[in-house]
Amino acid sequence: MARNELDNNLIECRNKLPDHITATMRSRLDETYMMIRQMEKQADKLPGETTIKRMPLRKGLVIAVAAAILGLLILSPVLISPTMAEALNKLPIVGNIFKLAGDSGLQKAEEEGLATTVNESASHDGFTITATKVSYDGIRIALELTRTAPEGTEGALYHLRSIMNDTAKKGSFENIQVWLPSGKYGSLSLGTDMVTEPSESVLVQIQDLSGDIPDQFDLTVKMGLRGYKQPFELKVPVVKMAGTTVLTTEETKTYEGESLKVAAKLEMTPITTRLTVNLADRYLLKDLRFDIVDNEGNFPKSLGGGGGNYENDKADYTYEAFRTRPKSITVKPYFDRFRQEKQYVSELEFTMLVPENPEDGSK
Repeated sequence: MARNELDNNLIECRNKLPDHITATMRSRLDETYMMIRQMEKQADKLPGETTIKRMPLRKGLVIAVAAAILGLLILSPVLISPTMAEALNKLPIVGNIFKLAGDSGLQKAEEEGLATTVNESASHDGFTITATKVSYDGIRIALELTRTAPEGTEGALYHLRSIMNDTAKKGSFENIQVWLPSGKYGSLSLGTDMVTEPSESVLVQIQDLSGDIPDQFDLTVKMGLRGYKQPFELKVPVVKMAGTTVLTTEETKTYEGESLKVAAKLEMTPITTRLTVNLADRYLLKDLRFDIVDNEGNFPKSLGGGGGNYENDKADYTYEAFRTRPKSITVKPYFDRFRQEKQYVSELEFTMLVPENPEDGSK
């Protein structure tokens, strides 16, 4: 792609933005344009024999601009035309899943250097699967995987709607397995935020870590693509990058005339929050779900969980990190039966104070 053509594409993307975009967003987009031009200049310095390999890079730069615009517009109050929205939605996202997936903890990991850049890959049949980024805070592991496909491949690596409709193309995502030092892990989540699909990158998350997991280890990943028998196997180095603040409490509550012992442990990192609840009534515990809220009324989004070893009267929940360190956290149990409005159980609520010094109560 010639320089003038690249500039014209950037200008076209820019001109399609609404006039009333905020100054902050306009500034962020200007930074993106500048970054892409710098990357293009670096590509121009490559030896002449690499010309064929440079073409996908330049195409990817334009896709990156569209991805940046799409990500900003989704988070903004401005409206875009249906035509523009449809055009942007057809562009596959390449990378930046940590920023685009709508997870404040992973965004913080990216911004504050709590994610490790890796470059582990496996190739066959013209495809390459690359582990590009990993974050581990002792509570969850988040891993970004990206596909490089041979020319002429139809469809993207991951598009949930196509998978559900059984219309995914050959070479798209089929299955994935991971192994921790303790053995094969059975309950992981994989995908993207729906607004970032179709995508050539996916986010793999392991949220229910248990057992004695070291601070540094190799994660084995095997990903299968539709239509190909041989999986892509990678060994991804994982390093714990965040400290943990641990809060505990043990209280006796009265609910429907009965005294119940409630014990809880809250683990906080800059990336994730995990709540473990022990309640001396396993049947009630099965019916309950738990929100957490800080002293300023902020509710971090749940990342799943809620299952547990009910025979031991215990359940685990994971949430996004609090954006700023709270002074206190209140645990709010509620019933969520038949997807009706949450029915909070105030009798079982409890509050834990958070030390001002992150090192206090941390490990």
